[in-house]
Amino acid sequence: MLRSMLTASTTLNQLQQQIDTISSNLSNSSTTGYKAKNTNFSELVRQQFDQVDEKNDNVAKARKTPPGLRLGVGAAMNARLVSDQGSIEKTERDLDIAFTSPYQYLQVNVNGNRQYTRDGALYLTPAAGNDNQLQLVTGDGYPVLDENGNPINIDDSMKQITISENGTLTASTGNAGDASQQFNLGVVQVNNPQELKSEGNNLFSLNGNAAAALEELNGANRQSIGIQQGALEMSNVDISKQMTDLISSQRSYQLNSRTITMGDQMLGLVNSVR
Repeated sequence: MLRSMLTASTTLNQLQQQIDTISSNLSNSSTTGYKAKNTNFSELVRQQFDQVDEKNDNVAKARKTPPGLRLGVGAAMNARLVSDQGSIEKTERDLDIAFTSPYQYLQVNVNGNRQYTRDGALYLTPAAGNDNQLQLVTGDGYPVLDENGNPINIDDSMKQITISENGTLTASTGNAGDASQQFNLGVVQVNNPQELKSEGNNLFSLNGNAAAALEELNGANRQSIGIQQGALEMSNVDISKQMTDLISSQRSYQLNSRTITMGDQMLGLVNSVR
């Protein structure tokens, strides 16, 4: 009875994490550039009790399963980032960009740390310490970095901005013959998306020392960048799948809760025996 209650309580904790993950996916179904997480379960270490002693060697060798009882201790939830390409929605806004390759991310500076995002809704804000320049930032105000890891500052006289497919930003006044500015957006290719750690606000960092998990797309590699200006990538959350998973996890939660209740009732009966 106690073992069943411990097993159920362990699984309940993991099911709650699954429900939290599904809730996060559903709440971000309209978030620009959001990448969903899929969940699955794996069995934890189990204990083997050899209570069967086969007298007949032929029978013992013919067994398809080990003799005795195999008692588990619950299940562990695993969450995997889904890197499938989201749908592209045109906005016709110059500072909106959408990645057309599912494994490419924009580099941003978050409080001195380099992080990555696919949210292409960008803005211009006055640059700190320079009234004549504007800084390219994300919707949360984090500076967007160029290919050298530096913030992108544009003269406030520049009125027209174009961003090419390979991530080159060109700012101009819109008048023929005037000088223009060019910057290469800092873009990385993530070769192992599971090494990305979610930091909230649609941002990711590298999970530990996993520098080999990504590749900076500089020089000749910039030709592989896929960016569409005047558009945004929508969330890749499959709402129907998330709702199905939610129903399944709620039923599993109900079953394990019932297991604990029944175990408690059985212990109550044992304690009441005189």
